[in-house]
Amino acid sequence: MGKRGRMCPDLFPDLLECSSSSSFAAWNDDVDRISELPDVLRLHILSLLPLKSAIRTGVLSSKWRGLWAHRWPDPSSLFLSSCSSTSAPATGTTAEEDAFVSTTNRCLAKRGRRRIDSLVLSFHQGQVFQSDLKQWLDYAAACSVEDFHLYVFPAEPASAASSQTRRNNNSINRRRSASSLIFHFPMDSPLLIRLSLRGIHLSAANSASTRLEILALHSVSLSDAALRKVVAACPLLRCLDIRRCRDFRRIQISASGPHLRSLTVVDCPKANELIVTSAPGLRSFRFCGTFLSRYSIENAYGLEEVYFTSAVPNLSLPNSNWVSSFERLANVTALTLCSHALQYIAVRGAGKVGPMRSLYRLEELQLLMLMMSDSSLNDLFAFLRLYQCPVLERLFVELPTCNDQHAENYMEIEDEEPPKDCLDKLKTIKVRNYKGHHNEVRLVQYLLLKATNLNSLVVIVSRESLEPEYSKDPSGQLRFLHMQLSLFRKASENAQIVFCECDIDGIQPTHSEVFFKF
Repeated sequence: MGKRGRMCPDLFPDLLECSSSSSFAAWNDDVDRISELPDVLRLHILSLLPLKSAIRTGVLSSKWRGLWAHRWPDPSSLFLSSCSSTSAPATGTTAEEDAFVSTTNRCLAKRGRRRIDSLVLSFHQGQVFQSDLKQWLDYAAACSVEDFHLYVFPAEPASAASSQTRRNNNSINRRRSASSLIFHFPMDSPLLIRLSLRGIHLSAANSASTRLEILALHSVSLSDAALRKVVAACPLLRCLDIRRCRDFRRIQISASGPHLRSLTVVDCPKANELIVTSAPGLRSFRFCGTFLSRYSIENAYGLEEVYFTSAVPNLSLPNSNWVSSFERLANVTALTLCSHALQYIAVRGAGKVGPMRSLYRLEELQLLMLMMSDSSLNDLFAFLRLYQCPVLERLFVELPTCNDQHAENYMEIEDEEPPKDCLDKLKTIKVRNYKGHHNEVRLVQYLLLKATNLNSLVVIVSRESLEPEYSKDPSGQLRFLHMQLSLFRKASENAQIVFCECDIDGIQPTHSEVFFKF
């Protein structure tokens, strides 16, 4: 919407299409006519729109902002939880467990079967049975829920014992316990757009396609074949987020249609293959876990932002095609790598003359250094030597909270020759957990000497990460580190060094929230 009062064509395409040029001219002025409509008419308009479009009407004016939440006579967003924490109570009783089920049933019965925009169901194992869950799922489908979240958290031993007592007292024809709750996909809601599941078994049936756009699976029991069925049934899927699913061995994303833009895979311990086909629109790939034996992303050249970390220490480099897959990321603009990935790249490129490939569109690089030994610093220099980054503007370095000094002294490794003239466009550098150790000093000095157009170097120092011998006088150590940084030579006269103990919210990497919880 340009001037205040003009219609947004994305929100009201049919209305604009049927309007004559003369009638549209009456709207296209400086008078905010659409916001002057009576509340009953504006709420009726919102009731005809999908949730996402209804929320977007907030840009029209202040009178529309937040109005979407009142488009139904009853609350359109429900959050039903057995407790506020993510762990079951230490002393759960059968009465407490039954209370959650009965309270939820009363709440839904009182509300009636009216439209629901968003529904969150959160409880612990042992509190809900399959018949209870089925009843709630049927209710959500009958209310045409658009945004549905189902979270089943592990039970504490006391809660599990009380659940066992409940089953023993009613052993004949009793319902299944929550430890084997099943969610049958797809859900019958005709308007379901976002589905988030945690701690449940997912069963995929052969069915017609759904309108699902966002699917998040956390600690879900699901087979490789079932995942393929789920994805195939979602031709409009835009975002797929898979976390801590322990059953996967071969994660294959195919037949997903042209809409899939984001794929996240985190901590799936048994997985050894990741294959993505028929996803020409894929732009974001985020992975955290052990190195897989095979990576195959059909549209790797189209990726614009990539996050790749492996938190598991590698005593020896595993047999993987990861580096050859990495070499296809020619168009990536934002990249995050861990020190283990840097090690893999350095070993793979050892002995090669000149760059392996130019990351000619890379604007932002984030390096997560799980350790900062001599070898780690050499791997970082090797990466900068092997890969040209001619337009790199932002560099984020996350140092470990504590260094392995034993590794530094034990490993007699020859220093890697730092690359020359590769950071000409670099404008912003942010280093977290700086402690003033030898390798950290070498890295910061190198960056200041090579970044000829640098505007700012932000150094974050935490008191908790300082050496134990400075615990009695942390302020003195902080003053020393600040003075040390101010004495470093700078290639850019305009570069400012910002030294602080807390993070700066305005300078954050693209992947600062990869590990959000749901």
